Amino acid sequence: MKKSYFGRYDPALTINAGISQKSKDIKWYEKSVPCRKSCPADTNIPGYLEAIYQNDFDAAYKINLEDNIFPGVLGRVCSRPCESSCRHADDENGDSVSICFSKRSAEKYNLSKKYRLDNYAKKTNKKILVIGSGVAGLTVARELKRFGHNIEIFEKHKSPGGMLNQGIPLFRLPRNIINKEINQILDMGIKIYYGKNIKDSAEINSLTKTYDAVILALGTLKPNEIDKDFTKTTGVENGLDFLLRVNEFNDRYIGKNVVVIGGGYTSMDCARTALRLGASSVKTYYRRENDDLIILPGELEELINENGKMIFKARPKNLIKKNNKLVGIQLIKTKLVKINNKYRLIDIKDSDFRIKADHIILAIGQKQHLNKNSKVNNKVFLAGDYATGATTLIDAISHAKNVSKKVDNFLMKRDLLHSHINVEDVIATNRELKMNYIPIQKMPVVDFNERDFKKEVETGYNKNVSLKEASRCYLCHYKFEINNSLCVLCDECLLVKPIKDCIVEVSDIQDIKDGDTDYKRIIPRKSIGVYHGKLLIDHKKCVRCGECEKVCPTNAITIQKVEKQNYVKVQN
Repeated sequence: MKKSYFGRYDPALTINAGISQKSKDIKWYEKSVPCRKSCPADTNIPGYLEAIYQNDFDAAYKINLEDNIFPGVLGRVCSRPCESSCRHADDENGDSVSICFSKRSAEKYNLSKKYRLDNYAKKTNKKILVIGSGVAGLTVARELKRFGHNIEIFEKHKSPGGMLNQGIPLFRLPRNIINKEINQILDMGIKIYYGKNIKDSAEINSLTKTYDAVILALGTLKPNEIDKDFTKTTGVENGLDFLLRVNEFNDRYIGKNVVVIGGGYTSMDCARTALRLGASSVKTYYRRENDDLIILPGELEELINENGKMIFKARPKNLIKKNNKLVGIQLIKTKLVKINNKYRLIDIKDSDFRIKADHIILAIGQKQHLNKNSKVNNKVFLAGDYATGATTLIDAISHAKNVSKKVDNFLMKRDLLHSHINVEDVIATNRELKMNYIPIQKMPVVDFNERDFKKEVETGYNKNVSLKEASRCYLCHYKFEINNSLCVLCDECLLVKPIKDCIVEVSDIQDIKDGDTDYKRIIPRKSIGVYHGKLLIDHKKCVRCGECEKVCPTNAITIQKVEKQNYVKVQN
């Protein structure tokens, strides 16, 4: 830890302007821009929100395309880990920025029909096979194509996209959006072969003799099971199988009294799909509590609005049959108890109950359908859910991007992609204080009476609302700093500060190596003797409104734009 002293100018970063690869500066950025840090794909979130606010939707879409591969898709179905880290979601700041919906706006209002990203390297003579054309497979294929390699894809179904097409309902994700963003990848010169079903390790081993590398992006398609009675009974169906036959094969059979088991994305999709197919009753049972649900914000409310029911703290126990036909299900209530300092879910004694059911959909998770030991040699790599187990789309994209770097390194013995921090002086952020008080813009939805199997429920922001929502972003990649060598302690900035402790009076500033800053505050009413001190802008509190800079009489307050940028390192 390095101490600073009164009268000395101590910038938060190691450089005033230019390029830096120092750990301190990278960590400062990560702490100052928590939304990007929380995005598994490392999406430049403040960058594209700023572009939207400037009415440059093309730039916003391209930023997203570079980082998360499927902007239009993720603008609808992303799990949104970034939004829980948004500083607008802090207790005193209200609701987070609608980062996900803004991503959708970038896709909706960009003018170009297709985008082609630059390659990282010149063409090589390496031939790579990707097995599976879901999100992970397409991501790794695109990235390896950008590394200059020849890419082929094997897909067992009749169309690409994996769970995008086969698992996610049309009312959440229109197929034209999927097709547009998949075609942008395939148009790079990637060959895809359909009806290719790889069944075992022997086939994979054979393929390694033809290709320089083989990537298995097979997803997690094998359902978790309760017991054999559930598996073998007519009327009991796995959630992904249900969505596949409805979405891929247009088989819309549904029972009258439908019971869905599970508390994740798939259970919500199954329940809402069943309602649209005409089921009289759809009840979803989850063994845990509301807070344990793994679903999108607002999704439970939508299910209830569509006349679905959600029952917590209950799990399936037995099927009820009559003349070997499914007529109901027996469940038991559960509770969370502390046993040996660990919380465990247990059944409540004598709490069994029965309900009618002629169609049960099990959405209780899934796993790899091939053993991961099918990785037969060092030429075989695993990508996405097939490597990690079931995750989210954005996590699968992140993993696939990392795998593409490993494959390129393996084949070419190089390490091309890196990142650095770029710092540049700016005059202003174009953000105004009034933007701080704009409420979150609600997503427009189709009226309940107009909803059907195909019509997208969420209709998207119009252009003006998109600009308004983007303007809420604090633009955390801008750094305001006070040069205490120029500060005359006039207190003008303290008088206009909009947020408590965004500017503080300190007696000492301590520069911490992890990119953060610590300080000792001066409390005037407790101070004894001659007043002395410094002023510090706390980047974790600052809302980048610029009010302090406007009133400073000595130009002691400076503004810099700090961005994490990816670059290709030239090889010797």
